[in-house]
Amino acid sequence: MKKGIGLYLVVALASFLTLFASGDVGPAMGEVINVGYTGPLSGGAAKYGQNNLDGLKMAVDEINEAGGISVAGKAHTFKVIALDDRYRPADAVTNARRFVELHKPPFIFCPHSGGILGMLKFNEPEGFILHGYTDNPAILQQGNKWLVKAPMSMGFYNFGIMEIGWKKGWRKGALLCGSHEAGKMGEKIFELLWKEMGGEIVANAPADYSKVTDFYPYLTKVLATKPDAIFLYGPSEPSAMVISTARELGFKGGFMLGSQCKLDEMEKVAPLTLLTPSIGVCPVGMMPLPMMQEYSKRHGQKVGTIPTSESAFNYEVMYIFAEAMKKAGTVKDLDKIMAAIPSVLPVGKHAIRGIHSMTKEGQFLSGYFAMEIVSGKFAPPINVDPGPWYKKYGATWIPK
Repeated sequence: MKKGIGLYLVVALASFLTLFASGDVGPAMGEVINVGYTGPLSGGAAKYGQNNLDGLKMAVDEINEAGGISVAGKAHTFKVIALDDRYRPADAVTNARRFVELHKPPFIFCPHSGGILGMLKFNEPEGFILHGYTDNPAILQQGNKWLVKAPMSMGFYNFGIMEIGWKKGWRKGALLCGSHEAGKMGEKIFELLWKEMGGEIVANAPADYSKVTDFYPYLTKVLATKPDAIFLYGPSEPSAMVISTARELGFKGGFMLGSQCKLDEMEKVAPLTLLTPSIGVCPVGMMPLPMMQEYSKRHGQKVGTIPTSESAFNYEVMYIFAEAMKKAGTVKDLDKIMAAIPSVLPVGKHAIRGIHSMTKEGQFLSGYFAMEIVSGKFAPPINVDPGPWYKKYGATWIPK
């Protein structure tokens, strides 16, 4: 019996040492840091919500596979806890309160401004840093000390697209944006900036992109005014349907596309010949950034979908949070973690979007590329520097 027990202990110890050497046991022995995610995982915006979650989870998986992080001599790993909020601000708030009560996460991720604005009312007293994935700068006007925001301002994204359209000679612009909150904001920003440039708005026909399947009535109104180009702001699939219908009705002009319109996703609905000429955000997989190219390959292998800006930004921000904890020497003191963030930017080989700095309001700044569809093909990416725009308008600018 004693020999049997002794042999068992020897085998068990050998197995443990093998696992420890491979890194499979070491990280699990450390403290687990929960990370909350609330976003739409069902309904019409489920794909958008999943893209955000995929990037976050991919970063956490990589960090844990590499052994987690060491903070003040202690090992830590991360765990993502995700809840569906169906794109409803009230549900996002409920989810956040549940996270705080049950899991005490230092970070909560949310990809819509309604939910973000709701959480900004209590994230400071209840103790979590909020990553708001939205291009709506209204959240930066709250003066919240535990807020970081990516991507950049909707105003900047619109302006970069508009400048390229202006150089192409487009002057008469029409609007056919979604009637959702972001669509209304995109419409408002475009109209103000376009007029400021000297352009004219000849028509405005907002539509509910989540419900409308026949855009003929809206386009009839718009095309009657003979615009040079039409500005769209909404999800990729219905945006592509708008363009297809416009071409069927004989429209030969251009399209300027807001940040929700993904050219590579639109190509699956409408061929590039119909999308010509269009200007939009450069697809993630086509950005001329070596680290982004490598990320895109890994994302395709691990997730099996086309990487998007949503997945890429959430991936990079998670690495920023992890490095800030290491730099601050704490996983609990949120003031120290926030203070450490600027000093870890850019976050090494994980700076796939090139986040290089953070404004005092919490806005992350990074590189940006636009792209044209010309003669039925993707044209080379266009580098647009956000610096001049932010210097002129500021991180919190919203048209009145």
